Amino acid sequence: MGRFNAYIPNIVASRLAPLASRAFARTGVHLAVLGFGLASLVGCQKPLQRPIVLKAPYETERVWAVVPFANESGVSQVDGMAVADRFVSEIEQVDGLRALPLNRTLAAMRSLGMTNVRDLQQAYTLMRTLQADGLVLGTITEWDPYKPLRFGAAVEVVSAGENGQNKALDLNELTMPTAESTGGAATARAEISQGSRIFDGRSNETLLELERYALGRASADSALGPKAYEIRIDLFSRFGAYVLTRDLLEQEAARLGVALPEGRAERPIEKQ
Repeated sequence: MGRFNAYIPNIVASRLAPLASRAFARTGVHLAVLGFGLASLVGCQKPLQRPIVLKAPYETERVWAVVPFANESGVSQVDGMAVADRFVSEIEQVDGLRALPLNRTLAAMRSLGMTNVRDLQQAYTLMRTLQADGLVLGTITEWDPYKPLRFGAAVEVVSAGENGQNKALDLNELTMPTAESTGGAATARAEISQGSRIFDGRSNETLLELERYALGRASADSALGPKAYEIRIDLFSRFGAYVLTRDLLEQEAARLGVALPEGRAERPIEKQ
């Protein structure tokens, strides 16, 4: 009996050894497959790309503030504050510019009893209160949040100038600039740069510009990637804010006589 009991551990060990060997082999295969999968994922990841960054044509850094946008699109459900905040976000990313938070601008307007900016004197008063170098005013002219998206706006940046403080500032002029509003002596004294565009999701020109903007700003490995900018009005209008900010900077460069690389207010992309 004692001898029989002595054989039991040997029998159990002999039967368990193949099972353990097979389990170890299966574990090794699973680890190998997992390692191969991870290596494949790492290998398939696309290299990061630098986004296009705007550059201000000024010798020193300047500060801009943005006023909530007026709505003349014919669509009642448009948030002029949200659109202005997207301009704040894009201006803040410009090399050589800083943008004041929209809440600070709103607080200053409330302290001055302003609900909007009606003339240049109010614009200068608000700029002095904020200690800003420029004030961005705008009007939403087109708004369609359903694909194909459509967004339009007219904007201007007012810089401090002399002898222009009593000139009336009609935001309707932003919808369709005239020779009087864009080329007059008073406008030149007021140092105003303007821009107006309509971004149409059906236009190849808009889509090509949008693809260029989204490069480096959207993850190409995500489900939507850059296509998200074609179906989300918040992203689409932010793209519009970028282009219109670029237009303002190029107008400012022309006003100041500053030459821009290839005529665009963009920082040259460094080679990776």
